[in-house]
Amino acid sequence: MAKSQSVTVSAFIDTSATVTTGICHGQAGEYKLKSITLVPFAALAEDASNKYVIAATQGSDTVATSYDTSTSGNVLAAAVAQSMTVSTSAGSALEFGATDVLKFVATKTGTANLKVQIVCAFEQVRV
Repeated sequence: MAKSQSVTVSAFIDTSATVTTGICHGQAGEYKLKSITLVPFAALAEDASNKYVIAATQGSDTVATSYDTSTSGNVLAAAVAQSMTVSTSAGSALEFGATDVLKFVATKTGTANLKVQIVCAFEQVRV
């Protein structure tokens, strides 16, 4: 039996506004989203008045629990990786073809700035 292939794709966000970005794995076949890791380049403290909420979707389907920087334990410290929780109930929405877009929306509140690398790991499920 052939070993399944995996691929990692990332996007860099450096903003002081609400922003939307998307990534595609670009590989032939279907790949399942396995993990999303946030790697901050600058700190962002827990503060309900100055925060970002990062959401991940495929189409209208949520594929991970939103990451709210004001939630206890979700502080972003420079160079300290944080994980977004990939949904276990998203089913086929977790599977991406070569050109399917994994969309991230980082919604700003207050005067917060966001500087983060988003790293996504996928594992092949079908050729």
